[in-house]
Amino acid sequence: MKKLTLIALTTLTLPSLMGARGDGCNRTAFSRSPAPDMTGTWDVQYDDQLDVEVTIGGVTHTASTGTQGGLVTIDHDGQPFTFDLRCEREEIVCPSEVWPKSVAFRQDDERYPHRVWMQVTKQECSGEMVAPDMQSCGEGTPNPNCEDVCDGEVQTVTREAFGTIDEEGTRFTLGLGLGAASNGVNCAMLGGSYVDGDLETTGDADSDWQAVSSTGEVVAVYAGGCMWVADANDDGQKEALAVGAQLRFATGFSAEKAN
Repeated sequence: MKKLTLIALTTLTLPSLMGARGDGCNRTAFSRSPAPDMTGTWDVQYDDQLDVEVTIGGVTHTASTGTQGGLVTIDHDGQPFTFDLRCEREEIVCPSEVWPKSVAFRQDDERYPHRVWMQVTKQECSGEMVAPDMQSCGEGTPNPNCEDVCDGEVQTVTREAFGTIDEEGTRFTLGLGLGAASNGVNCAMLGGSYVDGDLETTGDADSDWQAVSSTGEVVAVYAGGCMWVADANDDGQKEALAVGAQLRFATGFSAEKAN
């Protein structure tokens, strides 16, 4: 494991995570209306590529790689920036690793049938909350407000993820990331990471409403600094742009309920 740094996530709330397509979970999480039954094991198939968006200096660039990632180079204002997006890196969790080929959903709260849970791979810090190094935070860094950081080992663990089914029972969204990157070296997923899928169902709200299949995308969002391949001749300006970049991995999926 590598020694990395995580910012405490104190201001990001769950409703803000669930706005992938504009339907905030603050509405459906407390709905008592019927919802299709997603409970059970689902078999997942992925597209054969990762779509990559690199937002740097306020400009978004697009690229694609194979499902296991790779080196991606984009040209920004005449300067090449190369990012190491290989999924084999210990500190990287690619979309298909976050959401494996077999997943199990639960709907544990009978009062609120639109709520769903599943276990996902997440990264957690085993250290303590401490004040950041003031030379590595502030304006122009991924920790602009110099919030307390957790200084310790980052471990990949299995944790509960929460999501909702929309009011119509036609799609679901599940939040994945609950970390923020700091100091240009931490690759913990940012809060915008999520699964978003359309649902195919049988039956209806009055008779055995079952979700049977889904198509959508799995998205993982990272800070750019942790994946930037440094330029030995960098004068500092390029590094500042790379550290402030945001990278979005996305891969499409299709899934069917196995039982």
